[in-house]
Amino acid sequence: MANRPALRDHRLRIMEGVLAWEGEIGNARVRKLFGLQPVQASRLLGEFRELMGECIVEDGRAKVLKLASPESFETDISLEEYARHTLAGEGANPHVIDARVDLTEVQPTVFAVLRKASLTKTGVAISYASMTNPEFVERTVFPHSIIHIGRRWHVRAWCARRQDFRDFTLGRIRSALPVTDITPKTIDDDEAWQEVVMVELIAHRRLSPQQQEVVRGENFGGLEGRRLPIRACLVQYVIQDIRAAVNPEREIPPEFQIEVVNPAQLKRVLF
Repeated sequence: MANRPALRDHRLRIMEGVLAWEGEIGNARVRKLFGLQPVQASRLLGEFRELMGECIVEDGRAKVLKLASPESFETDISLEEYARHTLAGEGANPHVIDARVDLTEVQPTVFAVLRKASLTKTGVAISYASMTNPEFVERTVFPHSIIHIGRRWHVRAWCARRQDFRDFTLGRIRSALPVTDITPKTIDDDEAWQEVVMVELIAHRRLSPQQQEVVRGENFGGLEGRRLPIRACLVQYVIQDIRAAVNPEREIPPEFQIEVVNPAQLKRVLF
């Protein structure tokens, strides 16, 4: 197990998260993260390299720092924290607490390999288990997007085994190894990704008028309802995450406080 130094500087901690979850970090990435000039970014990278010591090595050809031993490196930076910092940059408010619970354990090495493959449009050999096939199966996938919906992280990829675009839950991937093959299908070929459907929502019919007003104020800005444009392949996940009733006669309050107005139109994109 690689010894991980304590990084007090907030920016250095963000850089550790990038290194752990992306597998590498360089001058361009640091400039984008913090809005620095090249010289400033080089100075910060030098400090980071000195503090990380033997945990990292320099890839002179790619001009990036990489983990010396990705499999043994341990970090306390969760995927959630990494995403929050890399999406929002600096300026996290210490008085705002993220108390969400995510039971899914995603391996940093798996995430890094999938992310890089989506950028380079190459393949990944994964070992994957599902509820349909609980035994781990080896397959080659070609990722184009990594998605975070609710409590789960998914990768959207062309599956060579199924000859179709599929969603793979990152927590169910045991291993991921790069494959040099170029993807036979791109994001433009993913019809369910390119298609956007409208999900229409209202307060659940079983709520009292007063309760419906509360739901409207909380979720719809006080309006009667809301229409959400969602990629067809993500509709089911979004509906599950917001706990919207597709069958309001069976899915009732208090568990369900929102209902889908147009389930018949969405039937073909629901599981």
